[in-house]
Amino acid sequence: MIKKKILFKLIIIAVAVIELVLAITVKGFADFWQKYIFPIWGATYGRVTGLFKFSLGELFIYLSVAYVLFTIVLWIVTLVNVIRRSDKFKKLCGFNTNLFFNIIAIVILLQVQNCFMLYRVTPLFEDTEARNYVENREDLIELREMLVKRANEMAEEFARDKNGEIIFDIDYRSISMIAMANLGEAAKVRVESGEAEILDGKLQLLAGYYSTPKPLIKSDFFCQQSICGYYFPFSLEANYNKLMYVTNFPGTMCHELAHLKGFIFEDEANFISYLACINSGNTIFEYSATLDALAYVNIEVRRELAVEPEVRNTLTPISDKVIFDSMFITEETRAEVEKDAWFKTEDVKRLSDEFIDTNLTLNGVEDGIQSYSRMVDLLLKYYYGGK
Repeated sequence: MIKKKILFKLIIIAVAVIELVLAITVKGFADFWQKYIFPIWGATYGRVTGLFKFSLGELFIYLSVAYVLFTIVLWIVTLVNVIRRSDKFKKLCGFNTNLFFNIIAIVILLQVQNCFMLYRVTPLFEDTEARNYVENREDLIELREMLVKRANEMAEEFARDKNGEIIFDIDYRSISMIAMANLGEAAKVRVESGEAEILDGKLQLLAGYYSTPKPLIKSDFFCQQSICGYYFPFSLEANYNKLMYVTNFPGTMCHELAHLKGFIFEDEANFISYLACINSGNTIFEYSATLDALAYVNIEVRRELAVEPEVRNTLTPISDKVIFDSMFITEETRAEVEKDAWFKTEDVKRLSDEFIDTNLTLNGVEDGIQSYSRMVDLLLKYYYGGK
């Protein structure tokens, strides 16, 4: 019996290791997985977890902490009882220990299949003519100007309350799912008709079923980490921070839904979210995408022109409304979060950044958390790579 229990764990771990090694060493294996295998999990396991209205992944994290502490205490108590030659706790500990390591083995397998392997997928523009595009100042500034002008114009279109906050009450979750599916379906149609555009071979993977994005249970805790959304690989769920300012909902939901289709790189999820939002036909979605893109592009422009104030002064100013709408959470929400916080925000944010950076680095993303900003490169390739 003991051998069978150990064998089960070894088989699960072995499968995970073999799959990850194949993804790393065999060219095209991760792409095959993303295109043909990963969608099966989303259409089956993802449908089941999607039936729950709350975030199973987030709940699992909290329960795991409690369970690990329980297991440690149980082991200590069992050790004491072993010394006393008692079998009562030994049997309970044996059952729990077996369950504990079974859960760990299964979680490792899910993490490998639904996350780690996807970091080995061929990057979006790698197999296109745009891969040879070289970023230059002229295109970067032109892109920045286009985004600023669009954002400035759109900022004037929204109704606002007395605090200047946008009033826009729609079903963001449904629209984000439709926008993502439509982006994929349009690409799929072009591929099948022989009129495929530069990224359609990849974007067609976005077609099909999506589980509904779920609000994070402890959104206030995620506010302390400056996290807009989260993808839980072991539950295949797209989650969003329900306390964010309204302009963050569209981009965040589409970003997390992109992960559900196997686009695990953060810059690619940002870029796909951008495409889905600007093609959604919905004003707030288009505005959200523009703000997200502008945030990254403007940083790059400022870095490029850091010692050239005379050039910076010729750029189109970003309107006060756009700057206001670019916030993560309102000051009122921030005050509430700080008031009820269990831990200091600076400590939570530091640990969160270190965790994300380490996770990305271990998965082959050399620039870690800075990889989010690579969306600028994707935007430049999309708009100028075909020239």
